[in-house]
Amino acid sequence: MTDAEIIQQLTMRLRETIDENDKLRALVANLTEGANAHTVLQSFYRDPSLPESLRAKCAIGALPHETPRLESVPPPLDLVAEEYEPLSTVVERQRARMNRLLSLSLEERSALITGVARDDGNGSDSDQS
Repeated sequence: MTDAEIIQQLTMRLRETIDENDKLRALVANLTEGANAHTVLQSFYRDPSLPESLRAKCAIGALPHETPRLESVPPPLDLVAEEYEPLSTVVERQRARMNRLLSLSLEERSALITGVARDDGNGSDSDQS
């Protein structure tokens, strides 16, 4: 083979490659108009005229969006409901306490308050050090 024949064959292969590239670009432009990335990947991996390596890459890219990831499931929690006092019972109890306090005389109420107050600054106005 002469140099001229080799150059002619390489030129012909280059033109074929350029033509194939132009076809693929037109196909991509046609498929991607108004589509999102996942739709484009699906159309590529479903197109049997594209090279298998490209189709495999597109399928890998679309896989996380089509199939949920398998993850370990934590064991169920052993939840035990706590006993609780109904609100109506709490209200009744608090009202009964309030009524008992209100039934005391003013001196008895003052004595209860004085018994709760401490001399460490929590209820006393005097400055004792």
